[in-house]
Amino acid sequence: MLATIIFNALWVGFLGGILASLVRIGFQQLFRTEEAKKTEALSIGGGVFLDFSQAAFVIGSIILSIVFIIWANYDATITQGSGMVWGFIVWVGIEQVYQVAKKKHPFFWHLPWQKTAVEIVGFLLWGWTMYLVAIGLPISGVYF
Repeated sequence: MLATIIFNALWVGFLGGILASLVRIGFQQLFRTEEAKKTEALSIGGGVFLDFSQAAFVIGSIILSIVFIIWANYDATITQGSGMVWGFIVWVGIEQVYQVAKKKHPFFWHLPWQKTAVEIVGFLLWGWTMYLVAIGLPISGVYF
C-alpha cells in the first residue's frame, strides 16, 4: 500500500511539480522588469539569459509536489483551499524563513508591497496547480 502511494506520488508529483513551477515562473515574469531579469540571470550571449535560480525552483517544486501528494493521501486537510494553503505554507517556509535566514533577501515588510503581492499570488497559483494535477490524475489518490 505505501509503496503504491509513493510510486504514484513520484510520477504524478513530477508532472505536477513541473507544471506548477512553470505557472509560477510565468506569472512572476509578467511583473519583472528587464533589468531585474538580467541581473538575476547568466548571459550566454545574443540576448539569451540562463536563470539557474529558476532551474533550482523547478527541482524543488517537483520534490514539494511529491511531498504534497503523499501528505494529501494521509491527511486531506492540506488540500484545503484547493492547494492554496500548501502554496502559502511553502511561501512562508521558503521565502520568509529559509531565504531570510540565508540573507538572500529581507523580510517581506522591507520589500515593496507590489513585489510581496506578486510572490504570494505566484505561490498560491503554484499550490493550486499542484492540486489540479493531483485531482486530475485520480491514480494519485488525492480527491476533492
